[in-house]
Amino acid sequence: MKKLILSIATAVLAQTAVAETITYSCTMTKQDNHGWIAPEYAFQIDSENGTALVADRPEWIDASFKNRGSKGYRLSWYRNARAKAGGNLRVRYQANLNPSDHVIKVRMAFVNANAANKPYGVGTCLVEQ
Repeated sequence: MKKLILSIATAVLAQTAVAETITYSCTMTKQDNHGWIAPEYAFQIDSENGTALVADRPEWIDASFKNRGSKGYRLSWYRNARAKAGGNLRVRYQANLNPSDHVIKVRMAFVNANAANKPYGVGTCLVEQ
């Protein structure tokens, strides 16, 4: 999966070489045991234009981006997931990325379900060249 994310990152970077985009490849070192937090993420951030993309699967999706100054970046995105009991769940992911120490914290919340379970993960990121 890591090779797939890196190849996607390379292809997208080739198309957007003009923009000042930084790609982070992140590996989760601590995560929940329920599978809601992916083992790897890739983030493509253009802080100058305030845009971001995230990949936790083979495809890139848009993420909202907020530069929080010394606190780093906050990214959020939504996914639809299939529940084990049937039906679809809408989930919201939020990542806090600190570009100075390359630490990522990812949280997930169920949007349309009243669930106390809010999976999380912590990891480290590398800047892709």
